[in-house]
Amino acid sequence: MTYKPPAHHALLLNALINPASLAEYNATKWELLLRLARKVKLLGRLAIDLKNRGLLDHIPLRAANLLQSSLIQVRRLQQITHWELNRISWALKDTGAPVVALKGVAYFLAGVPESDGRMYVDLDIMVPKDRLSDVESTLTKKGWVHHHKLSAYDEHYYRAWSHEIPPLIHSERETEVDIHHTLSPPTSGLEINTDLLFSAAVTVGNSGYRILCPADMVLHCAVNLFQNNELADDLRDLLDIHDLLLFFSKNEKDFWKKLIERANQLSLGRSLFYGLYFSRFIFQTPIPENLENDLNEKPNPLSRRIMHYLVPQALFPLHPDKHSRHALVARSLLYLRSHWIRMPIHLLVPHLAYKTYLSIFRAKQ
Repeated sequence: MTYKPPAHHALLLNALINPASLAEYNATKWELLLRLARKVKLLGRLAIDLKNRGLLDHIPLRAANLLQSSLIQVRRLQQITHWELNRISWALKDTGAPVVALKGVAYFLAGVPESDGRMYVDLDIMVPKDRLSDVESTLTKKGWVHHHKLSAYDEHYYRAWSHEIPPLIHSERETEVDIHHTLSPPTSGLEINTDLLFSAAVTVGNSGYRILCPADMVLHCAVNLFQNNELADDLRDLLDIHDLLLFFSKNEKDFWKKLIERANQLSLGRSLFYGLYFSRFIFQTPIPENLENDLNEKPNPLSRRIMHYLVPQALFPLHPDKHSRHALVARSLLYLRSHWIRMPIHLLVPHLAYKTYLSIFRAKQ
């Protein structure tokens, strides 16, 4: 089964799956493609795909210039984020707290080729929960400050219900750092044994930096997309799953077996099921047939059917000139789903009521 997308989805999907075909795009297609790719933070990915194939000189000059510019921006953001990781490691070296790099920086450190064109928004790291206070205190003494002044409610939300503390930025560099202590909010009901994550983390060469092991990196990506996010415009995250699966399946012995076993051990089968399903469905990732059958936890047939219909409409960007009502409804439903699976009802109802109250009265100010 393959995805049969609407025209503007097909335009972007074809560019990602078959970059060589971009040399045949006319100016009209390029105009729409660039607008769509910018919306989902994939301009850098298109740029690196074309550059690696020597095709930047074979597309319209305006598109080539914009992609070259986006690649410069991507590499600048990568440089800033890698330096921030260096400084965080320096600041925490005397604490003895294990620090694991996550997401974009981790993909680069793991050697995933496509990470060269990935735009970083911030630096994500993970430390053990029992070391959070020490890590936060050390960083605030060495130049990092809280990014925003939070209300008492939002402070409580981060400290009691979230999988990360309030973001920090360095007072001079202003690079945002998100410090996680687990992979998903504790209120979601996922009881992830983070000791297993830290014990399996690997050190990258002589850098001293640590990243999740391959199976855990894929699982985190799947959890982040299908458990923590609202899915709207998150096509890049599914592309990350596709890239990781391709890379690790080629370079890690018995990768597929280890991935399923690890998902079962960490009780993350449901998120991985969706990650495998939609990566295969949309990007045609060569995943072994019926691999998901070995997962201990899987969504029921009704949930699969509903997600099959809703998820692609949310992941891909809306057409910039004519929004689809079906896509808007899909996004709204998945927004509600994202809250439902992250918080129990006794917390969710007052949380949404509070946020609705704020949105109304802030709008009147």
